[in-house]
Amino acid sequence: MRNRIYNQEQIVGFIKEALEEFTHIIDSKYITKSEFTKFNKFFKNLLRQTKKKKNPYYYPSNPNSKEFEYTYPAFHTYEDAKCIGRYITLNTEIVPDLDLKAIYRQFPLLIENHELLISLKPNIKPGRRPKDLEKDYEAERIKKAALEDKATCGICHDYWELVDYHGKQNIIADHGFNITFGYRNGTCFGARFKSWEKSPESKIQYVKVMLKPTLKEVLNSKPSQATVDALIKMVKQYEIADNFYWNLSREDRFDKKPPEVPEYLLPGQQIGYRLYKPKVKNVNLSLITEVWFEYKSRLENEIARFEKQIAEWVLKPTPKEKQQTMEDKYE
Repeated sequence: MRNRIYNQEQIVGFIKEALEEFTHIIDSKYITKSEFTKFNKFFKNLLRQTKKKKNPYYYPSNPNSKEFEYTYPAFHTYEDAKCIGRYITLNTEIVPDLDLKAIYRQFPLLIENHELLISLKPNIKPGRRPKDLEKDYEAERIKKAALEDKATCGICHDYWELVDYHGKQNIIADHGFNITFGYRNGTCFGARFKSWEKSPESKIQYVKVMLKPTLKEVLNSKPSQATVDALIKMVKQYEIADNFYWNLSREDRFDKKPPEVPEYLLPGQQIGYRLYKPKVKNVNLSLITEVWFEYKSRLENEIARFEKQIAEWVLKPTPKEKQQTMEDKYE
């Protein structure tokens, strides 16, 4: 599966945003451990040279095996194990119009800024940044949304372009998709609806079309002992297939995929509850019912949260309309 495709302009925009945050940290004269780690990775990966080396696991008989491996520069702002941030490999496969030399010319102080960051290592503070030293990111996002005439998606609540599409005017543009094998895969449910500022319809339809039917299916699939017996059978079949796979020679394994770990998959889930050791020692009705109940409860809570937001919805101006009103007020 290929990564999402970006362009040079987007990469430059991401770097600008990261450096604005870095400048705020420097100006505040306060840096936390997580901030230091994040920006150390950011500068090191952005300044990394492209390297080519022999693949020690290369097998000429395997068409999927590559003789050489490449290490590329990257835009890296993952902050923690939850993968908050972005990781974008900077090569022409991911960024077709990539011009690294132009990026380095546009941001000539990357090395100096990295050295400045390293010099702050003795001053790292534990814990989170104090509230009074936080940057007002929401104000920045609203300002940028107003400038670009973006409005809020009713589902993901991020700002996206307003477009005219198939006779509909000022609707949220498609977003939330990935490019896989040249095809677009998935779109946020809130795309092609009016923005959240102008209508609650995206949430109304999401509850009606997605959440409530899924909850109904989940309620109808409450686990029984027969469910557990089927899952135990899956685990035993997996153990046989897994042992067979790892008893193959290394070269033979290159031509085969390892067996998929069995999961307890409920309606609406793309990733289920993994059933194999070391996570699960004993698949039983009590365990499976607990997994089912937790998922059912999350769906019920999500429906209640969305219905509350729908009930409290009020018409609001978009960021651009709000900015225009303020400008008109002071003219």
